[in-house]
Amino acid sequence: MKKILRNLFLWAMAAGLVLLTACGGGKLPDWADTEVLDTQARAVIDTMNALDYEGVAALYDNPEITADIFESSGETISSMGAFTGYGDVVYVGGKAQDGQEYATVIQVADYENGKLTFTVSFFEDGTLAGFFMKA
Repeated sequence: MKKILRNLFLWAMAAGLVLLTACGGGKLPDWADTEVLDTQARAVIDTMNALDYEGVAALYDNPEITADIFESSGETISSMGAFTGYGDVVYVGGKAQDGQEYATVIQVADYENGKLTFTVSFFEDGTLAGFFMKA
């Protein structure tokens, strides 16, 4: 039951991020620097590749985001084999419903057994606004 709830929560988070991106996607906010965003996004992805769920959860400014939320993503990453590098990257910006701007990095990551696409969004203060992975 706990796993079902966790998966539902992950899907809800992903749907929320898609809605945020669809409603406000476009030009990056003025404060966003693509080199800094690359470094931040890759640090999150590297943390996830290390299966450090606590580390990913700590990047959110939200006590409701806990390490167990990321366990199913870790299972997917583990099934992909060793990480081999980064591929294409795209940047978009948007605004949350409360008007707060965020910047999103859509980063392809290569593994021995395929590719994963990570969508990592940040608020201006560097906290995670959203994190999603797609096989």
